[in-house]
Amino acid sequence: MPVRPTQFRALLVDFYGTLARDVSPFHIDTVMRERGYTLPDHLREIWWNGDVDGIEHGDESLSRERYVAWQRGRLLSMLGEADVHPGEHEAIIAELHAGRATRVLEPYPEARTVLAEVRNRGVQVAICSNWDWDLEPAVAETGLRDCVDLVVSSAWAGARKPHPKIFRSTLELLDVRAADAVFVGDTWGPDVEGPRALGITPVYLERDGHWPDTTAPLPASLGESQVIRARDLNRLLELF
Repeated sequence: MPVRPTQFRALLVDFYGTLARDVSPFHIDTVMRERGYTLPDHLREIWWNGDVDGIEHGDESLSRERYVAWQRGRLLSMLGEADVHPGEHEAIIAELHAGRATRVLEPYPEARTVLAEVRNRGVQVAICSNWDWDLEPAVAETGLRDCVDLVVSSAWAGARKPHPKIFRSTLELLDVRAADAVFVGDTWGPDVEGPRALGITPVYLERDGHWPDTTAPLPASLGESQVIRARDLNRLLELF
């Protein structure tokens, strides 16, 4: 286990899969299958890992209108790569938006208690998430907005984890150094490799029953033993 500072000043937290989950997840494969298409594996990874909007997108993050338009263009490109007939693009996009509108987000059982206790110990807490422009309403839906000091979406920051831009933006808003912060998340690439490259202490969350993390290294991979691992968020209370 890595040596940590005497006292961390900030906790950065991933949102989906870390603080909250969708109790009725919507599957793009269902929409594609009903129209006679099969989504290739690499495109399914792009969809589920939230990489439809790319890694860095500074100009597109200047406004919600520009971001939504750019995100739509990326989705159309993905459908084209999947050999979907152009005449069906608009109908599929409408179905995908409708499916997202029916989601039901709920916090994990320990999320509120742990966040409240960390803040009670004088630590700032920020959600730092790869999400679209509407992260604030999503967090509010879970009832966790009053448990954090700051919410940062990749859509606003202009870059997605593991890009350093989103981490630096969050740290600047909190006015803390990377060495004084912890990041916890459930996806190895964005939530471990990204923060670790900047000097933020990562905590890898491995919840029971969690979907497979395709970004995680093999168990024997170099460096994995140097990362703090947790089964739930209660582990964070040992760090602050």
